[in-house]
Amino acid sequence: AETNSFTGAAAKLKTSVAQISRRVSALEERLAVKLLHRTTRKVSLSEAGQLYYQQCKHLVEGLELAELAVTQMQTEPRGLLRVTAPVTYGEMNLAPLLHQFLEKYPRVDLDL
Repeated sequence: AETNSFTGAAAKLKTSVAQISRRVSALEERLAVKLLHRTTRKVSLSEAGQLYYQQCKHLVEGLELAELAVTQMQTEPRGLLRVTAPVTYGEMNLAPLLHQFLEKYPRVDLDL
């Protein structure tokens, strides 16, 4: 759908045009609906294809967000952060920044 051709899809997915064609045909057969309008020059989504593509796109985006959340958990800062600064400087400059930091990284304990 994103490349408007089997050739473009094959290049993007690093596979053959024949493999893309077989997979699309198998999916259309399984769903009992035509997902693509094919011409000799281009491929475009049918109405059913547009609906299926949008739903699948949302699922993929959800999976990507889940992966990102899990990988960020592994790299998220945690532990004790000890900050020493003059009181006035801390109140005027550090307090707003530290508040934002602690909201972003709740696993960090702050010692002022």
